[in-house]
Amino acid sequence: MSVVTLRAPPGRRTPLRLLLALVAALALAAAASGGWLWRQDDRLPAAVTPAAGGGDTLAVIYSGDGGWAAIDRGLTDGLVRAGTPVVGYSSLRYFRTARTPQDAAADLAASLRRYMAAWGKRRVILVGYSFGADALPKIVPFLPADLRARVRLVALVGLEPRGELQVHPGSWLNMAGRDAYAVAPAVAALRGAPMVCIYGSRETRSICPGLPPALIRRVELRGGHHFDRDYAAISRAILQALPRA
Repeated sequence: MSVVTLRAPPGRRTPLRLLLALVAALALAAAASGGWLWRQDDRLPAAVTPAAGGGDTLAVIYSGDGGWAAIDRGLTDGLVRAGTPVVGYSSLRYFRTARTPQDAAADLAASLRRYMAAWGKRRVILVGYSFGADALPKIVPFLPADLRARVRLVALVGLEPRGELQVHPGSWLNMAGRDAYAVAPAVAALRGAPMVCIYGSRETRSICPGLPPALIRRVELRGGHHFDRDYAAISRAILQALPRA
């Protein structure tokens, strides 16, 4: 079992927050021992949803740290209705184990090769929400060159300042782990890749508005971090951001 060192944000290291982190840790440990969070191999996708239609593109979605939730299912529905099949990863399950960018990229590459072959697709949309959005910019650079060339769009939804490649109880309290990194430089390292950053008008932690428009397309939608549950609007924004090629 890996050890996670939690750091509260400056000025917010209060006994209450640390107590909440402890409660969350105990809940997570109890869930893990019961097996209900990850009954299957945690390297496998949580959801695989085919789509009718003859397009050449599939999508991979990485969820937030709450697991494969309503927003991820809503995004999937919107993309599938538009003819884009979806492979979905639960970040809660996949990143319960600390991943290196190289390991995560290898797992992503294996899924891409499998489902591109199975569905007859040539290109891919990579989507991350919240924790998944913060993780993707660290993973994409380590994809094999032939697969990177097939990425039509990297869509970052609800992007925040700090990212990690492991979910721990502090993740739910915005407490950074020892291996947390700044997300903005990771996004900047993808310069030249087609990217869109989607954020809610009432979000307070999103870094999307501060990213250079020459680097990434920015799209503001109504709502906060959960976009007033208008998940169809998010899937539309992703599809509208696809390059015309």
